[in-house]
Amino acid sequence: MKKSDWQYLVDTLLFLSIVGITLIGFLMGLVIPKGPAAPESTKYFLGLHRHQWSNIHFYLSVAFVVFVTIHILFSWKWIKSKSRQIFKKRWNAALIFTAIASVLLVFLFWALYPRVPGAYEGYGVRATERTKQQQLSDEGSPPSEEKIFYEDGSVYMVITGQTTLKQAEKATGIPAKTIAAELRLPSNISIDDTFGRLRKKYGFSLLEVRDVISDLLSREPASNEEKKEAEHEQKLTRGISAEDQSGILITGRMTLLDIGKEARIPARRIADKLNLPSNVSLNETLGRLRRRYGFSVQDVRDAIASLMEKK
Repeated sequence: MKKSDWQYLVDTLLFLSIVGITLIGFLMGLVIPKGPAAPESTKYFLGLHRHQWSNIHFYLSVAFVVFVTIHILFSWKWIKSKSRQIFKKRWNAALIFTAIASVLLVFLFWALYPRVPGAYEGYGVRATERTKQQQLSDEGSPPSEEKIFYEDGSVYMVITGQTTLKQAEKATGIPAKTIAAELRLPSNISIDDTFGRLRKKYGFSLLEVRDVISDLLSREPASNEEKKEAEHEQKLTRGISAEDQSGILITGRMTLLDIGKEARIPARRIADKLNLPSNVSLNETLGRLRRRYGFSVQDVRDAIASLMEKK
């Protein structure tokens, strides 16, 4: 092949590389969702994950640099001649300055880019979840500490690579070995190992951990304590006596809406009387609510009795 043929081939490959880089750049910037707030299932495009498209973008960038270098070598005589024509005796300095400027351009963007402290602190986190993490921080618990949140019947758990199986057990009440078994981990693993180390070794993701725990919580049977409460629960009367059989039976399986309907008191007023957050779900069972907020069924009785007296 002639030199001109090689130049044509290199320029064609150079064009294809830059088009590919540009298209994938737009794809990753405008089409494929990013950040932990977006479900993993939405981060696929044409069967490839966002990280796979990123790898292709990197390979095309390397190819582009190689083809540009070859293009410059093929065109060196013309570049040198044109530089002499424009810059005269300073053509060498002009070429050196151009090479240095290509590197300094990156640092120029770095220097001019606005710096806003904490601007990306909650990047990728939904607004409601960011509020919850802020509440935890205000209460003195580090945002990275695993906690369980229920909102409209859903479960949200903050889990990081530093979370251990033992900590997850403490936060959820689900045995660490049960969580490990659902993740298909060996039975002899240490429950003090972090999820970060375990996932590198066994290939699962933190999203899978959250899904497993959510699933276990959704099918978790009533605890012995709740069963005992359901069996021995006393009647709450409308200001008469605890033996009155027309009263309200309160169990850990009831919701604030259920109790409010029975007592003819707005569920929101009961939640406020129990000092529950304004965004708490009124469809949540008392069993789950009291595990999270630390009140007792007797506190619920007292709250309702107090509200009834004011009616």
